[in-house]
Amino acid sequence: MDWLIVVLRLLHIFFGVFWAGAVFTTARFVLPTVAASGPEGQRFMFRLTMERGLTRAMIIAGTITVLAGLVLLSHDSAGFNGAWMRSGTGIMLSIGGLAAIGALATGYRSAMFASQLGKLIGVMQTQGGPPTAEQQAGAQRLGARLAKGSRAVAVQLVIAVICMAVARYVVF
Repeated sequence: MDWLIVVLRLLHIFFGVFWAGAVFTTARFVLPTVAASGPEGQRFMFRLTMERGLTRAMIIAGTITVLAGLVLLSHDSAGFNGAWMRSGTGIMLSIGGLAAIGALATGYRSAMFASQLGKLIGVMQTQGGPPTAEQQAGAQRLGARLAKGSRAVAVQLVIAVICMAVARYVVF
């Protein structure tokens, strides 16, 4: 038994499940609730993403998932052997891997928006008075970008999860 492959597969599955689950939950439930909750929602989002580290955890999980997946794909395909990569399994794993890489790249961009939003909310909380109209508009703009990015990551991860789930059973 190749223990490295077993460990990489466990890492790939564990962190992939966490990553996808966190993204799906955030995109479908958390962000719409935050948007509907106004300043209270913004404070909650600040605590969740910046203080509790959800954004960082999702980025770390996504990075581990993608890196482990690339090593596993290289192993399964005997070094990205062309014939294997053109098989149904190779094509599906490649599509899923590309979707996951795209999700990770989009997630990094969304993390930048989350960081900017977190800093803005932090400033708004420490200034002692209500937020200015400009601060509110900036927070709403960053929140909308974050929501759009989260939905894009979620769609890409749906593609990745479907491809990974069926790859071994696809025959062309």
